[in-house]
Amino acid sequence: MTKQPMLVTWQPVLTDHQAFTYEALAQQAGVPVLAYVLTMEDATRRAQGWQETQVESIERRLIPSHGGLAYCLQKMREHRHDVHVFGSAFQNTRMLYCLLLALVFRVEFYIVSEPYSPIAQGYFSDGRMTLQKLKAMLRPCLYKTYMTLLKRRMSGVFSISSKAVSQYSDSGVAKNKLFPFGYFIPSLESAPPSTSQTREDGQPLRVVFVGALITRKGLDLLIEAVTRSKAAVTLDVYGPGDPSSFVFDNDRTRYQGTIAFGSTQKIVSTYDVLVLPSRYDGWGVVVNEALCAGVPVICSDKVGARVLVEKFAAGAVYDAESPDALESIITALASEPERLLAMRAATRHAAEAIQPNVAASYMLAVLRAKPGDKATIASPWYPE
Repeated sequence: MTKQPMLVTWQPVLTDHQAFTYEALAQQAGVPVLAYVLTMEDATRRAQGWQETQVESIERRLIPSHGGLAYCLQKMREHRHDVHVFGSAFQNTRMLYCLLLALVFRVEFYIVSEPYSPIAQGYFSDGRMTLQKLKAMLRPCLYKTYMTLLKRRMSGVFSISSKAVSQYSDSGVAKNKLFPFGYFIPSLESAPPSTSQTREDGQPLRVVFVGALITRKGLDLLIEAVTRSKAAVTLDVYGPGDPSSFVFDNDRTRYQGTIAFGSTQKIVSTYDVLVLPSRYDGWGVVVNEALCAGVPVICSDKVGARVLVEKFAAGAVYDAESPDALESIITALASEPERLLAMRAATRHAAEAIQPNVAASYMLAVLRAKPGDKATIASPWYPE
């Protein structure tokens, strides 16, 4: 019997966004997944309340800061017959170096990638706008350059969002090498999906926002929409950042602080709907959190995870370019309890489909299919 190759992933840092999927992948494939990482914990994420991955079954090996280039060369040589998966492959020069090694050793490799941001707002903060604008201008050219070097030898891109599929296609990657993907976290037993929770007559629509208090997340747009709405609506905001940058009236709109790591599903489950009004979001894993907690989602069409909302009818997606669209949806939903109940019922099917074991099954099917058959494998979360 032919021995299956090991699965090796290269990451700047391994977070729960991907770690649970790799854990399920190892179980289903019957081979270990080994992760080489540049750091065990990201300082920026830690400042936002994140903790290192809860997944203990994936062995992580830290690439040393001194002698790291020689170390990666040695490890790529050792694993030249294994399958490699690169996450955040273009984040820094060391990750690019590892990609170059994959080319040199002609290994089978894939990329797991969000779309690049087309706007100037930062990923984690609102500072250094001039630099952010320059980066936004250069990204399309950089990605075309990357793909010119990689597209022939690369086995494929697990593309996180429809935007990523479009961008990589525009950068020259053949469509039969693009596999629509996402981020996946498990439902927590402490916050089981429920379709039985209903609002009592006269009770306001309880809206929740969870995310960093930065321009890119569009919180200012949500506060304005709730404030302008004629319907009975309340908004509770959770997230790291400076709340003084926003106008909270402490009646309809309230800042409730941060949520302890791992508690998002439990908190969100007590609300009627989660809103993610991002001006741009490569994915938005809080959408997963809400659906796993049985709570519908309203999000802008600039959110990568919108595909989950649309695929399962578990909420609503609005045009971010329409100034009144968000207010209209919130106002309508406040007066249509039957529509809200139908959305809540749809979250059960969504939650089942976005578990890490489902993602791992799809990924494994792609990895083990013959090159000509990979593109025929349907993604469970995207339209045919």
